[in-house]
Amino acid sequence: MATSRWRLLLALCGVAMFTCGPSWAAQTDKPPFYQVQWQGKSAYLLGSIHIGRADFYPMPAQVEAAFTKSKGLVVEIDTNKIDSRALLQKYGMATHEQGLDWQSRDKQTVEVMRHYCEDKASLCQSIQAFAPWLQASQLNLLRYNSLGFITDYGVDMQLLGRAGKPVYQLETAESQFQLLASFDSQVQWSMVREAINASDAELLSLVEAWRSGDETALDTLMQEQLGGEGDTLMLDKILWQRNKVMADGMMRLMTAEAASEPLFVVVGAGHVVGDKSVVQLLKQKGATVIACWREQCN
Repeated sequence: MATSRWRLLLALCGVAMFTCGPSWAAQTDKPPFYQVQWQGKSAYLLGSIHIGRADFYPMPAQVEAAFTKSKGLVVEIDTNKIDSRALLQKYGMATHEQGLDWQSRDKQTVEVMRHYCEDKASLCQSIQAFAPWLQASQLNLLRYNSLGFITDYGVDMQLLGRAGKPVYQLETAESQFQLLASFDSQVQWSMVREAINASDAELLSLVEAWRSGDETALDTLMQEQLGGEGDTLMLDKILWQRNKVMADGMMRLMTAEAASEPLFVVVGAGHVVGDKSVVQLLKQKGATVIACWREQCN
């Protein structure tokens, strides 16, 4: 399942996702959901997906109730505060010097894109000036769009639209753009190939694992990508290092005088599963973390 890596990281880890498969009632969904207690303060932690459909909502009653009673919303980045034009100009444009323009593509990428663009000339031309990581992001979103999923129905976007309460962010948009732009040309062009080559079944497997709350499957989808040094490096930069930032940020907000509790924290589901997850890091720091589908959360 090597070609699922880029989709996994975008859909479940929440990097630069901007702008039909099986379905069941959202009330029966069980996305990863926890209650965190730290130094007398509490927060709810929801593992999200950054694309979605209308039938994801309303979310399960326990999640909706927790969001309603919360005093603040915590997200990876507050998309209402992004200067997309400036960030795209700084990090998202192709450059010949870095081997990121179309003339610098390797033979494998040229062949994959030649077939893909045969009946999509207008689309391919519209993304040609973008850095490969951004091309991959756009192609990935188009694949999900064709299956009926859009970013407007992503969990974080929906909750931001309904917030009506203070919003805090754990990262910045610039840090996410800078991270993706830091990968070398070989890795970035591989992202483009993966965005084109994955099957619909691979795309849908991520959504199904999230909706059913199958944390083992979500973790396995990531761990399967650790076969080579390059993959491990990518996951370390995009996932594990950011997990540390998120865990530290949550604990700071939970004890900050300016942030009322309980907080409702929503991060990509890829950040809350596995032995290097935000959940495990919080536990290691002394927080009590309850899995709300297995134990009673207040």
